Amino acid sequence: LRVQARDVSLTLTPATDTSILNVLPARVQALADDGPAQMLVALEAGGVPLLARVTRKSAQLLALAPGQPVFAQIKGVAVLD
Repeated sequence: LRVQARDVSLTLTPATDTSILNVLPARVQALADDGPAQMLVALEAGGVPLLARVTRKSAQLLALAPGQPVFAQIKGVAVLD
């Protein structure tokens, strides 16, 4: 199964009112610049590596940092591809 970083969003708490049904607890491993306005977030979810691409502003608002627990939300369409 391959999930593109662009199909993964992050939240600090499990969302209850969302259309995204694929939610995995994860931990931030590293952050890297991905252009002038985006960050690539390396995650570990149950021993599986996963990437998320978020805006720099979102990374700052969530105060993302290595070791931080998050929830990775994966769009259903991404899982079907």
